[in-house]
Amino acid sequence: MKFSHDWLRQYVTIEEPPAAVGARLTAAGLPLDGLEPDPDAGARGDSVYDFDIFANRPDCMSHLGLAREYAALTGAPLRRPETAVAGGGRPTLEVASVTIDAPDLCARYATRCVLGVRVAHSPDWLRRRLESIGARPINNIVDITNFVLWELGQPLHAFDLEKLQGRRIIVRRARPGEILVTLDGVRRALAADMLVIADGSRPVALAGIMGGGDSEIGDGTRNILLESAWFDPVSVRRTARALGLRTDASHRFERGADPDGTVTALDRAARLIAETAGGAVTDPALDVRPRPAPPVIVTFRPARARTLLGLHPETAAVLPDAMMREALERRHFRVTAAGAAWEVTVPSFRRDIEREADLIEEVARHRGYDAVPSALPQTGDSAGGGRPPGDAALESLRASLLAAGYSEAMNYDMVEPEDCRLFGAEDPPVIENPLQSPASSLRSSLCPGLLRNVAHNLNHGLPGCFLFEIGTVFAARAAGRPEERRSIAWVAAGRGLPVHWSLPRRDADLFDARGALESFAERAGVTALAFSSDRIPWLAEGRAMRARRDGRPFGVFGEFDRRVLERYGIDRPVFGGEADLETLLAGGRPVRRFRPLPRTPAVRRDLALLVGAGVGFEAIETTIRAACPLPVSEIEAFDLYRGPGVPEGRTSLALQIVFQHPERTLTSTEVQAAMEAIVLALERTHDARMRGREGGANG
Repeated sequence: MKFSHDWLRQYVTIEEPPAAVGARLTAAGLPLDGLEPDPDAGARGDSVYDFDIFANRPDCMSHLGLAREYAALTGAPLRRPETAVAGGGRPTLEVASVTIDAPDLCARYATRCVLGVRVAHSPDWLRRRLESIGARPINNIVDITNFVLWELGQPLHAFDLEKLQGRRIIVRRARPGEILVTLDGVRRALAADMLVIADGSRPVALAGIMGGGDSEIGDGTRNILLESAWFDPVSVRRTARALGLRTDASHRFERGADPDGTVTALDRAARLIAETAGGAVTDPALDVRPRPAPPVIVTFRPARARTLLGLHPETAAVLPDAMMREALERRHFRVTAAGAAWEVTVPSFRRDIEREADLIEEVARHRGYDAVPSALPQTGDSAGGGRPPGDAALESLRASLLAAGYSEAMNYDMVEPEDCRLFGAEDPPVIENPLQSPASSLRSSLCPGLLRNVAHNLNHGLPGCFLFEIGTVFAARAAGRPEERRSIAWVAAGRGLPVHWSLPRRDADLFDARGALESFAERAGVTALAFSSDRIPWLAEGRAMRARRDGRPFGVFGEFDRRVLERYGIDRPVFGGEADLETLLAGGRPVRRFRPLPRTPAVRRDLALLVGAGVGFEAIETTIRAACPLPVSEIEAFDLYRGPGVPEGRTSLALQIVFQHPERTLTSTEVQAAMEAIVLALERTHDARMRGREGGANG
């Protein structure tokens, strides 16, 4: 938001250069985005500030407001502009009337009329002021209203009095079917919840946003009606957004104008119009105020201010009571000090002050944020520092999936009811006021969001998509709030990363889904996992597994059913699953133990077996480890074959077994004895037979 340095000096004495002014206000919470010399200023040497005025500080969206802030910081006196209007004019009530039919949206409406004006070009001083901040001069009447807007922060509007039917102003909601052509020439259809300014028959302005073309000031205008009002911020914001119309006036009304500044701004504008355009000002002003706002009074405790700012009681000299009172009174707060608690009356233009912490922030801004010590809060007990165990465990799970090539996704908790029913929740929790009407339920599973992510990525040309999410799922209860649980879900589809740079990429499969679960389960300290085939409604039949720890089920994985994928527009296989984190992490944070790398060489032996078609690798691995008298560090299946040369009902399975002792080198004799023990155990337990028995175990 642009401000003129020369204009600012009309209201406060400034003895430092513009750069220092910008630095001072930036340190007080009004950041300076830019400072440029005015290219049209010539020898005057004016500078233009570009301040980032936050939405909670509409009081600083004017030159007087900025000057007021600077005066509070430096102690310089504030010079207010002249607002007195010459008396003796016709009573405003004889010239025009005001009725407020929507007092909930318009708490105050003040007006004066100026009779016998001459519409012409603005004087040079007025044009220079507006041009210095990038505003375009129009005529002396309109330019005065814009000048007062940028001077005092109160939006104004001028109507041609003779174009108002019955010389009436009615503040009301729009009626069905009403149309208003605004000053920008656009024909706008009005909704019933929009606040308008109307005359005796039709709308003539959008309240707080823009006037209408039928009542605008023109060259033939002789009598004008000035409007200065306070409109409800939510109403103005809703109307401006619905019509796609943003103006300097709406920008201020949306953030909260000063209700006590309406008549001051009205008088200032009427005075300037009479000086620049002639005419007689009606007197007194017609001020309709159906809802006077009571003053805001906040309790302030100096001791609490020091504590909240991190100052110990014995360091009261850093922030003495007198300095805090001065800081508040310089900002036009009225302080009534009585003991340990003060009663502070908030000025009407400070709409952002609602509680004690807001006043403490004002004190801190005045003292300077650099005076507030930077220190960690004292908890009284330094033991058990660091992140909570639950957070650390989740971070470990997250790291395991990231290391496996998965990317983390974050989706909304709100989904369509059909998503919940598709994943087993017949009665999902319903949101009473959903942000989007289709997404009216709380999710019972993380999978719907991930499947939508998969569809989006694959449909945009990605060859593969590996995602996971950690979040909250919900289950309906008979009464009260729904039950919340933490869950982890993962999906894999399309081409994945190769296990080695020299190998081709392959498509995701069921083992990727299982590997992801085993990876994060191991990080959670769960190594004794049990898997069983099960029927999961949203997973393909025969391609679904349930995982258990200590006999308790905690997750499922498999290939997603085709009908589920069709709902999300996915035309290729997707694998994944979901697990309950509370069950998974029930054992607490695992203690990780490390051992040194082995210093002895490993011995590898290959073993080719003929086994029954129903014998799984896990059973064979368990038998080998139980029967082997030597330490086995690794067992890997590297070939599986069914076909010519293999008896029907049998499978050829090739294994590599790695022996490694942690303390000594193994001899060939004891390795050979171990291989014979393994073969004998496999024959007895699984009716396995060695292929090429005449060759035995080969190395």
